[in-house]
Amino acid sequence: MISKAPKNAKINIDVDAMQEVVNLAIRRASAFMRFGLDDLDQRDGGDFNIAASIVYRFWPEEITTESRDAAREEYRAWLVGCCLRELDLFYGVFLDKLWFALEVGELHGSQVRSNHRFDPKFARMTNVAAKQRAVAVKLKVADHYDELNSLSLARNALSHHAGVVRPQFDCNNVARDTLIIRWLAFDMVASRDGEERVVDHAPFDTDTLPGDGPVEISLRFTPRDLAIPAGHQIRLTHSQIAELCMFYKVLCEKTIEGYKSFLKEKRIILHEPEEFDASRDLR
Repeated sequence: MISKAPKNAKINIDVDAMQEVVNLAIRRASAFMRFGLDDLDQRDGGDFNIAASIVYRFWPEEITTESRDAAREEYRAWLVGCCLRELDLFYGVFLDKLWFALEVGELHGSQVRSNHRFDPKFARMTNVAAKQRAVAVKLKVADHYDELNSLSLARNALSHHAGVVRPQFDCNNVARDTLIIRWLAFDMVASRDGEERVVDHAPFDTDTLPGDGPVEISLRFTPRDLAIPAGHQIRLTHSQIAELCMFYKVLCEKTIEGYKSFLKEKRIILHEPEEFDASRDLR
């Protein structure tokens, strides 16, 4: 029997490109919210007809003010829901890429058969919270399972039931009759002489704080929750979408930090990423 010497395999993992998947989702959500909702109340949408070689009419000839207002509200909810689905979907893609990178890293310095197959089950998982938990166990980082699972439930309601929360299926409280969406967000806090105020608007009146000394401004990562009873539609504000974008961004960065520590433990060379190119588009 002829014994063949093992061959070395070199696999390059682009950490910056993995993180860019999440950044792309955030940029898309941010831009699409502005494209879609800026001055929405001032737009009437014309007669709501669309045309091909002929004009197709799906609405009454006379559109009432009530119908036009209702259509705006439905559009607002639809667009916000699309942004949330986008964040959930792209974060799942990021985790798929990271899981492959982890599998490759775990083989570093070892010998495997030429027909070695990587685990296909992870990519088939549809729950992003479960994906994050599996990655977090390997990297010894926080999984934020409750937050991500609640966002996945919201994604399910938006994808499969027009954003209306279904009892049992989309609910996560004990009674299974309410969806509680959870995330973490930054609060700007002003403090002086032991008293604190959350700065939720500008300009901030420092006279609401006791004393006459300097005011200290700090940022605090604070839990948020939004309860939506079964049978009600999910509606998120601009500021809530902005906070969700930042939540995914911070979570991605913390997970990448854990991956970099994993690489150091494996003594795998990590090249510093190139400076971010502000000209990157939304594709």
